[in-house]
Amino acid sequence: MIRRLLLVVTLVAVAGCSAAPWHWSYDPASGARFIPVELWTGARWDGAHEIRMGPADLEFGRGKRITGPMPWTPPDGGPLIQVYERTNRDKRQLFGLSAAGDGLGRVYDSRYPRYCPNEVKFPLGYWKQGESRDYVLKCGDGRTRTLRVTIEHIDFTYASVPHSLQFHWLMDGGRGRATDMHYVYSPGFGMVHEYGNE
Repeated sequence: MIRRLLLVVTLVAVAGCSAAPWHWSYDPASGARFIPVELWTGARWDGAHEIRMGPADLEFGRGKRITGPMPWTPPDGGPLIQVYERTNRDKRQLFGLSAAGDGLGRVYDSRYPRYCPNEVKFPLGYWKQGESRDYVLKCGDGRTRTLRVTIEHIDFTYASVPHSLQFHWLMDGGRGRATDMHYVYSPGFGMVHEYGNE
């Protein structure tokens, strides 16, 4: 009986420790949260408040997959950068860190023949509840695009998964298909829900 009780207590303690890093990412007093790359990739996170591109191999949704990182040469001939590859049936996208390190963004998308470095498609680092950040993207085709990312729910339970994140992604004021989107990410699962003008 005592052995069984000790086993149960040990399992509960281990389960609590594995969930602890995500609990440590959020400070309810300040409303700030550290958002690591691992929330996007679905990989395990050790609780370190560092932006690092660790190994990823995640299947999510129907036919969607994230792998990497791997080296990639930008079309402007700049130095190699590390990217993740996200595939969705016949669509291929490459994601790299923004220069400021506050997000992951598409550096390549098989649907569009343009290169817009420093896009933030997923926020990283320290963000606060309700915070918005604006970006001006200079694209390789000479176009300038505007982007706003707003944190809608910094730390909440989604479909029974605690420490999920929801944000609003608005490109060019929402003019055009899939430019006004809301995304939900959950620890261990990556993106679990999206909706908008797709």
